Amino acid sequence: MIVLLFYFLVLFQNSAQDCSWNTCQQPAKDSEWITAHLIPHTHDDLGWIKTVDQYYYGARPDLVPVGVQYIYNTVIDELLKNPERKFSFAETGFLWRWYDSNSDFDKHQLQKLVKNGQIEIIGGGWVQNDEAASHYVDIIDQMTLGLQKLEQIFGECGKPQTGWQIDPFGHSKEMANIYSQMGYSNLYFARIHYLEKELRLKNKTLEFVWQASEDIASNIFTGAFFQDNYGPPEGFCWDALCGDDPIMDNINLEEFNVAEKVEKFVAHVKNQAAHQKHNHVMLLMGSDFQYTNANSWYSNLDKLIKYVNAEPWRKVKVIYSTPTCYSNAVKSPAFMSKITRKSDDFFPYASAKHSYWTGYFTSRPTFKGMIRKASQILQLSKQLDAIGNLGPEDDSDVLISRKASALCQHHDAVTGTAKENVTRDYAKQLHRGISEVETVISDYMAKTQVTTDGFKICHLINETICEHSKSAQFSATVFNSNSKIYKGPIRIPVWSQKLGLVNSKDVNFEVVKTFNIDTLKDRNRAPYELHVYLEVPALGFTTINVTKTSNTENYLSKNSVKEVKKNKIENQYLLVKFDDSGLVESVYDKETGEMHKLQQKFLYYEGTNSNDSQPSGAYIFRPSNQNPIEFRDRIKVEIVQGNVIAEARQIISPWVFQTIRLPATKKYIEFEWTVGPIPKEDRNPITKEIVTRFITGIKNEQVFYTDSNGRQVLRRKNREATSFVYSNDEPVAGNYYPITSFGYIKDSRNQFSILTDRAQGMTSGSDGVVDIMIHRRCFYDDHFGVEEALDEPGKNGKGLVATGKHTVFFGNLKDSADMLRPLVLEKFHEPLIAFGANFGASKYSGLNKDLPAWFNLLTLERWNGKKLLMRVEHIFHNSDNLSKYANTQSFQLENIFTNFNILHARQLQLGANRNTTSSEKTDDGYYYIHPSEILTFELDVEFVKF
Repeated sequence: MIVLLFYFLVLFQNSAQDCSWNTCQQPAKDSEWITAHLIPHTHDDLGWIKTVDQYYYGARPDLVPVGVQYIYNTVIDELLKNPERKFSFAETGFLWRWYDSNSDFDKHQLQKLVKNGQIEIIGGGWVQNDEAASHYVDIIDQMTLGLQKLEQIFGECGKPQTGWQIDPFGHSKEMANIYSQMGYSNLYFARIHYLEKELRLKNKTLEFVWQASEDIASNIFTGAFFQDNYGPPEGFCWDALCGDDPIMDNINLEEFNVAEKVEKFVAHVKNQAAHQKHNHVMLLMGSDFQYTNANSWYSNLDKLIKYVNAEPWRKVKVIYSTPTCYSNAVKSPAFMSKITRKSDDFFPYASAKHSYWTGYFTSRPTFKGMIRKASQILQLSKQLDAIGNLGPEDDSDVLISRKASALCQHHDAVTGTAKENVTRDYAKQLHRGISEVETVISDYMAKTQVTTDGFKICHLINETICEHSKSAQFSATVFNSNSKIYKGPIRIPVWSQKLGLVNSKDVNFEVVKTFNIDTLKDRNRAPYELHVYLEVPALGFTTINVTKTSNTENYLSKNSVKEVKKNKIENQYLLVKFDDSGLVESVYDKETGEMHKLQQKFLYYEGTNSNDSQPSGAYIFRPSNQNPIEFRDRIKVEIVQGNVIAEARQIISPWVFQTIRLPATKKYIEFEWTVGPIPKEDRNPITKEIVTRFITGIKNEQVFYTDSNGRQVLRRKNREATSFVYSNDEPVAGNYYPITSFGYIKDSRNQFSILTDRAQGMTSGSDGVVDIMIHRRCFYDDHFGVEEALDEPGKNGKGLVATGKHTVFFGNLKDSADMLRPLVLEKFHEPLIAFGANFGASKYSGLNKDLPAWFNLLTLERWNGKKLLMRVEHIFHNSDNLSKYANTQSFQLENIFTNFNILHARQLQLGANRNTTSSEKTDDGYYYIHPSEILTFELDVEFVKF
């Protein structure tokens, strides 16, 4: 009883949340002294060389002999020995796993160390996400998941102050904006272009204020590390994986080395301080999976502090610190008044003259596509769980999907830079998350439509494979997670040309024969496609009931296909012409009467091989020749001119196929490509990196525009750098930039816009030309740690077949500004088809009214029990200044939703863990929202019956 009472007294005494940023050790008081901030930390990848499970448990020690669970155990043990010691943890995914699998006593020990300030939580996301390939919706989601768990465990001390992106391969402006909008004060990272690094070292500007969004005056204090990594100074690494000598302080020993270690350490500190405008230096004492042996680390760090501080004549004070403590010490009014500012980003990243990290923008294209599709499905499942007021089991299913999607934003997952078996593990977890959503859909439909049959998703529908549409009759429920109505075609694989729709007299549909793509041959591939033109309500669904009939009046037969002129396809708005070779030639706009030049072709680069010191690989794009190779095969074209969809089907080569589509009532063109398996020679195989090229009449002078994680737009120019003097060492690879959702080129009159269905790399090497890399097969490792070639085996071991889609359109500058953002949103929320046997209600919307064009319901999900979390986004930006929507708007929360009323709304910052400090709300309940702004609300609601 006495022991128990003592235990709770200890907990009570430590319940005051001092937090690390309130318990910083005192720096040197004398302005002539340098304060060396030792930052003990570990960088723990959630998968890379080993799977996330193997890393956590320490399995496969033959690959890397580390286990994250032991890092937590040993760090906690060592911190408890000495209250002066500090540590910084970053990845919530591992922290939560450790916390969830340990005893209450161990959990309380961790809580105590966080709340007394010895442990600082930095970063805070589920993972340290990539910044080139991750979509902003996924970044916000994975950050929110991590921050939610941290607040649940640690309270106020679980609300990080400092962003920590130390390993991603380049850094985006939108990521900095997200951190700023989530209430972070600081941001640190390691990897920037080597030429910018040299310039910043010379000018003492490694630390700066990043102007992350001009629209909403979003800024964040940012620091790039002194070294080219996030490890300790040379000679001061004391983990199990290190090879440096310890501090041997017994003066009677022959190998006594205190003087030598102190001298070397002080020399490093003074050299680093010489490249800064203040007298504080951050020293990162840790690295990848370090502190497996925390005793070794802290024993030597204690000695280092003791012996350097014992020599005051050196004018260096060494303290245990954290990133936030360092930041607070640095940001004096005098320093901040003279600090430089930056408004561009850090792409592309190059670590050396010929090492441009632009290959990973495209690496593993099918996995990138799967991640995007999983994100779309996750948004739907969260909405259904919220709107349907479903139960705890559905919340658990959604959580599984949230964790899987968050995991895959890791900077070695979505990037395609993990080993093959690790990528398969990511895909397996992602597939499980998608599968759990089927249960949520079924439970939602059972609750709202009184149907007990389960609903299933066809995961290979893009390959025209769907087991659930084989039966003589079936229902297809088309879900629209967008906050705008969807009007357009959907495509369903079917097994009969004799089909009809039940109780759908006014619905336009047709059956066409499937495009025979040799590389997608599969006995489960449906021979036909059903094309249906549908209207699907916002935040709702439309159900169609399909049944076999005895007639073929809606079947576009082969004979009718042959009767159509083979040099064009058209819909209500556009006419696309083809030249005699079978390539696109032009686009005629029927509304404006304008003819636009448009050619599209496929090319490939041959990558450098293993004989070169820097070959192309998972990370690096480095072509052996700066001129890509054209496909020379004779193109075969088949035209299918339907009323729902018009298609031109191209066979470019035995392993390159494409369908060019004009959907009914749409003002854009779809280019759906299927590429692979990329050939592999028997001897000395040659790396091949495939691009699709669009050639237009736009006079863009090699200026092009790319999105930042799907939101902000950045201006790029071929062979130009904004923050340093450009070097033309890699004329092609050095001018590729990431696009997550869209890019465009423009001149004084017109704009050509391209939307992607996954992250890719883009460039514009000459006037009117846009290149996008879509697939790559590299036969040599690029020497950055994977130790494995990017040679994806695909289904049959012969190589990966990838299918993806580009959506393009022309328009004058004003029309393009109005059209681009809503279309990007529509494509992200591409309708999801779920199949079942029971015929239920035909239509439903979760919204009471149409929402304005600028309004995006970014988030709607169940939150902390009975509450809901909602985010409203103004999708237009000030850069869209020609659009009539790119200005401050207002809205009310009342009467938006069909089946619940909002009783109370508490406005939060973007991460949903802090109250907002800048709410603009009128007395009559209107909220003001500025271009590009996202408002976050925690809602108390009252549900009404369906």
